[in-house]
Amino acid sequence: MFYGHAALLAPVLFLSPLFICKSSAQITGSAGASLFRGNCAFCHGSNASGGRGPNLLGALSHSDHPEALEKVIKEGVPGSAMPGFDFEPEELAALLSYLKTVRQGNGSTARVPGDPVAGRAVYAKQGCSGCHMVNGEGSVLGPDLSRAGGARSYDYLKESILTPSADIPDEFRAVRVVTADGKTISGIRINEDTFTLQLRLLDQSFHSFTKATLRTIEYPIESLMPPYKLSEADLTNLLAYLTTLRADPADPAANAIKVESIH
Repeated sequence: MFYGHAALLAPVLFLSPLFICKSSAQITGSAGASLFRGNCAFCHGSNASGGRGPNLLGALSHSDHPEALEKVIKEGVPGSAMPGFDFEPEELAALLSYLKTVRQGNGSTARVPGDPVAGRAVYAKQGCSGCHMVNGEGSVLGPDLSRAGGARSYDYLKESILTPSADIPDEFRAVRVVTADGKTISGIRINEDTFTLQLRLLDQSFHSFTKATLRTIEYPIESLMPPYKLSEADLTNLLAYLTTLRADPADPAANAIKVESIH
């Protein structure tokens, strides 16, 4: 009986290959989409429009030539959260093909609103360099912003200013301790093991604690960076400035503000 049913179905299957087979391009696109969702979407967004990582639909810091994209995917971006990936050649080809497809017709040419020169003044006025560094100038308490515009999406940068606790990089999470004499100290964890804890304090100094001597150790979910309440103009201008920061920190001149090149 089972053989009989198979015999009845077989002609339908063999006579209708167009309904059950995909082209090689479709297979490649599907594989590339799966690879993107599994490895890239967490940072770049499910539709590649950006998130913790930059928008991949518009202008790219490292060029959109296949060779440049392949280099970034394989080697990562030094000084950023972008790691290198060890894909098989066919996987890499599928991912590059997918990125080419989603970028076609989706490149954003809209200018970022605001005045980056005025935004740089807002950055200075708000004392951002007390925690952040741009091209070797500033502090290392918070993330280096030398590549902020190339490494983060516009929306992510905006959220980081208004709601900094929404997404805190692991290497900048705060630790709060209470010493034996009742003193409360907060800082960024540099190292921790079973017996000791090393923090970078708010004044940029380092302090090592023996855990056994501490009353409490807490790991707050809040960022040490306070949420900023800026005027709409100041916020827009500050974001315009941050968007211009796309260069390698070792090449400060490359971050010179060029308003006409901001997208």
